[in-house]
Amino acid sequence: MELEFSTLVGRFIHYCGALELLTNKAIKSFSSDAILAAEATKSPLAIRINVLRNLLRDRSDLNEGDIDSLCKELHKLREKRNAVAHNPIVSQDPSGSASDAILMVRHTPEGVEVGELMSHSELASLVERTSKLLIRFAKLIPSAAKITYG
Repeated sequence: MELEFSTLVGRFIHYCGALELLTNKAIKSFSSDAILAAEATKSPLAIRINVLRNLLRDRSDLNEGDIDSLCKELHKLREKRNAVAHNPIVSQDPSGSASDAILMVRHTPEGVEVGELMSHSELASLVERTSKLLIRFAKLIPSAAKITYG
């Protein structure tokens, strides 16, 4: 069954939020300084991913290739998340969502530059990639997936 475009957008943003949560929890879990960890988790996501990479390389027994692969995919999805979250959704057919797309818009000093469209199928693929990365992250770093209350 094909999901509606708005559902795909919601799932993608939700899964990206879950990846940010896992990233923050992993940073706190592997950091030896709670104050620095708290400050690091307030940084932009690109910096947090780099901090995570360094912590995992230095303080875990994980394979460096697994660490780099995880962090590379986190960076790629971070860029896509920003594109989805900060660009308008357009439709060529107001009666249905099959033609919905995200219009990549760039603001330049000369004005607005219209770029490519992210189609329904591209967004569905991103949702699947993000879902798989969540599972991979949780398996690779189980301490980040533990939920604590209070």
